[in-house]
Formats: sequence, structure tokens, C-alpha cells
Amino acid sequence: MRKIGDAIDTITAFFGAVIAGVALFLPITFRWTADSSPYRLASLNNSVPRGAAIGVIVAVAVAVLVITFHKPLVAWTAALFGAIAMDINHIAGRHVSSADLLTTQNYLDSILAGVLLGALGAAVRRRSGPAAGFAIGTAGFFVFGDLAELLDIAYDNPYAALETPPRWLVSVAVILLIISTLRNRSQPEQSRPPGITVELPVTPILASMVLALVILAITEWLARQYQHAPNVSHAVEIGMAVAATVIAATAAAMLLPGRDGTGVYLAVGLVAAAEAIGGDPRPGWSIAALLAVTAVGLLIGVRLPSTFIAILLITGLAVFALVQPPHEHRYVTAAGSAALALTAGYCCGTARPRYAPSGVLALSALYLPSIITALPHDTAEWPPNGGADHQALAGRTALAIACGSAIGLIVLRRVRPRSRPKPGQSVDDQSLADI
Repeated sequence: MRKIGDAIDTITAFFGAVIAGVALFLPITFRWTADSSPYRLASLNNSVPRGAAIGVIVAVAVAVLVITFHKPLVAWTAALFGAIAMDINHIAGRHVSSADLLTTQNYLDSILAGVLLGALGAAVRRRSGPAAGFAIGTAGFFVFGDLAELLDIAYDNPYAALETPPRWLVSVAVILLIISTLRNRSQPEQSRPPGITVELPVTPILASMVLALVILAITEWLARQYQHAPNVSHAVEIGMAVAATVIAATAAAMLLPGRDGTGVYLAVGLVAAAEAIGGDPRPGWSIAALLAVTAVGLLIGVRLPSTFIAILLITGLAVFALVQPPHEHRYVTAAGSAALALTAGYCCGTARPRYAPSGVLALSALYLPSIITALPHDTAEWPPNGGADHQALAGRTALAIACGSAIGLIVLRRVRPRSRPKPGQSVDDQSLADI
């Protein structure tokens, strides 16, 4: 019975992570938005990276808050609340006759996704099966996040879609969360560390704010530079943006306990490499294959963890983005997608943060914007494609971020020597003691 229960929780964690990722990655749109004004649609599109940044901060804050209760039921109940509220938000959106509330609904969707993501991350900590489902759901959707074919997004109108995430998928997650919440209601209360009975560790929340807000600000700043002077190379500005990204990752990593900041460095480098490779539409059947490759990468990372190999794989992705042709063959696209899925899974298995909010920050950071998105491209196509010049620039930028992340990892390992938990002290207790 215990194995069956763990399997149910694993499936629940997977679907919960998937709908949270969709909500952070894509705007909440409906078919009738095709008749909206370009200004409203542009406002909705611009709210996506800001909503993702808010969602990341909320996710870490919820994870920190839920863990202080030391009751599994609290975490599952919070995740269930986030999913139900998201379902209500989508039901309300179906009955809105104007696009005026779209941006507000998208921000609300991101906040609720953060609640779901943070609570689930706290609920599945120190449970290998559900934690693997949570990681595969988060990293897996990051790999195939465009969903252009699956959601029937028209090439001539990327906003003419159903709602994202689809309400049927949210409803499935709600049902699964109800089952898991009822199943975990009788789980014993975990031991409460004596030093944090009333204290709330704030450094993980501060780390999420530094990482999310700095990356968001530098991305929007770089985009404005190109808008004001589109025919200038902006090499200095790009260099400043790369440095700011690495510094933000370093500040966040140093605020986390022990070597938990490893996941932050890997996430920042992985996002840049994925953005540089691009997001060509993939058929719906490829999702199962990419999820399987992500799971294989996760298993390899758990069995053979190596931060050096992880950052080497990310660097390889950046080099692939640098040398790939702008209109590559479908087999090249498939190879790039498989490599990205394998790398994402391996990074998840390798990072293995000891404090649950650190893991939530690393996984949710996959949905933060990257300065690659601010680089100029041809917006007449969907997904954007700017030709060889844009591809080479994006590849070089991703490679610079990967190299900066590698240097940061070396510094982190020197500054934070590996520590072992004291006898009788749990992993979370040791991590909290470092904060």
C-alpha cells in the first residue's frame, strides 16, 4: 500500500509541477483575445516575465513558510488551495467579456502557480519518488515549453489559443491533489528544530528576490537599449547584462545554505542555453519522448552526480546554439531538444539541495526570463527567428553566461566546503542552522 501511495503522490507532484510551469511560462489567453487591441495583447505578453518573477518569489516564500509548520498535511493543503484557486481563475476568465482583465488574471495565475510550486516542493522533500516526479514535471515542461502544436497555437496569431494551462489539466491536478492530501492527512508530524519554533528563515526569500528581480530588470533594460538604438551592436550593454546575471546568481547562491546555490548557477546557465537554442514547435507526440529523456538524465544525475559534468553539458548546449544554422533540419532540432532534456534532468539530479526552498528556487528559476530574450529578432514569425546573426549573438551570450556560472561554481565550492550532518540531526535541520 505504501508503494501505491508513493506512486499516487509521484503522479500528483508531476501534474502539479506541469500546470505551475505552464502558468509561469505562457500567458493566460483565450480564443476571443484575437479580437483584442494590439496594446492589450502586448501588455499581456509583457506581463509574462514579470509574472514569472513574482511566481518564483512566491514559490520560495511559500516553501519556507510551509516547512516551518513541520506538518506534511499543511504543504499538501496549500498546494491544493493553489490548484483550486487557479481553476477558479480560469473559470472566471471564460466568462469575462473584455480583455481588460487579462493582465490581472495572468499575474494572479502566476501567483497561484508559485503557491502550488512552493507547497509541492515542500511536500515532497526527502521522498525520492514524489521528488523525482516534481523535478521531471518542472524540468520537463521547461524543455518542451512552447506547446505550439499541442495547444494549436496559430502561426499567424500566437495569442489565438485556448487557456494556458488548459482547464481540464488544472482539474486533473486538483483531483489528484485532493487524493494526495487525504492520503497524507495522517502522516506523523516531523520533529521541530528547537531554534526555529517562531523564527522564519528569510535568506532563501531574499535570494529569490535578488535573483528574480535583478534578472527581470536587466532583461527589460537590455530590451529598451535595443528599442532605442536597434542598429547598434550594444556589445558593452550585453557584457554588462551578462555580468549582472552572474552577479545576481552569485548573490542568491551565497544567501542559500551550504552548497545549495549550485542549483541556481545551473538553472541560470541552462535557461540561457535553452533560449539560445530556440523553441521551434514540436509535435505533441514528442512530449513523451522528451519526458523520458529528462527522466533518464535525472537518474544518471542521481547515480553519478558531478557539477563539472553538469556545467560542461550546459556549455556544450551553448556551443551547439552558437554553431547551429538558423534554419536547421528537423533532425538537428530533435537532437538539440534531446540534449536539452538530458542536460536538464542531469542538472536536477546533480544539484540535490539539502534545504527544500533552495530546490524550489533552482527549479522555478528555469521559468525566469533571460537576457537572450532581449536580443533583437524577427517578430513576424512564431516562434521568433532572427537568422544567423541573431543565432550567433545568442550563442555567444549563452556561452558567456555558462562560463560565468562555471567560475561562480568554483568559487562556491571553495567558500562553502562540504559539511556533514551531525549525528541525530536531519538534513533540513542542518540546512536551517546555516541560515
